[in-house]
Amino acid sequence: MTREVQRSRWVSTAILALAGVILAGAAAVQVSGEEKLADHEWRTYGGDLASTRYSPLDQIESSNFNALEIAWQFKTDNLGPRPESRYQSTPLVIDGVLYSTGGSRRTVFALDAETGELLWIHRIDEGERGEAAPRRLSGRGLTYWQEGSELARIIYITPGYQMVALDAANGRPVASFGSDGIIDLKKGLDQELDPITGEVGLHAAPVVADGVILVGAAHLPGGAPATKEKPGLRPNLWVETGHAPL
Repeated sequence: MTREVQRSRWVSTAILALAGVILAGAAAVQVSGEEKLADHEWRTYGGDLASTRYSPLDQIESSNFNALEIAWQFKTDNLGPRPESRYQSTPLVIDGVLYSTGGSRRTVFALDAETGELLWIHRIDEGERGEAAPRRLSGRGLTYWQEGSELARIIYITPGYQMVALDAANGRPVASFGSDGIIDLKKGLDQELDPITGEVGLHAAPVVADGVILVGAAHLPGGAPATKEKPGLRPNLWVETGHAPL
């Protein structure tokens, strides 16, 4: 094994250890006065729907950064049949729980943000469909949604381009969403696709705005598509049911 591959694997397994360091400081923040808990969370991939990527947390700064210690570690090596070589997922932190994807099957997991304890895990083995996917591995992350008394949900796209909605409390598929919690995104596109080999996928986390899920599409990386007729246009979906707006 080359040194570069060893380094890549170290990054894939150690990055959540770094998250544990930072979140240990975040979990210790005392919220008082008019401060809102949401100010100390990371609720979407970009921090907010404007993707400002900004957090007001100020406990960790230049004067104490060199004194940080690892609070906990979580390795993603076993979240799939082989270790992932390029970990890119951005964890979300809501109500003291860290949600993220990891591993070569894009497994979803929830951890106690303060201790690193595994709370639940969800995985789908897509077989040939996953192996043929143009955008594999853990992807860039997932989406959290809750409105009013609605069930809090984790929504993500599998390597094989299926959308899955999970109960944020326990990781179980939301039965009322799509077909038992899953929507095949290769159906309903602007053209017919083979469900196994059809070249479309997504690394990115979906976006939820005004109760509607916005879903992108991507193809094999490495350059412009060979044809302008690549699939990708599809209607957006209601977050409660997974159905397309009329």
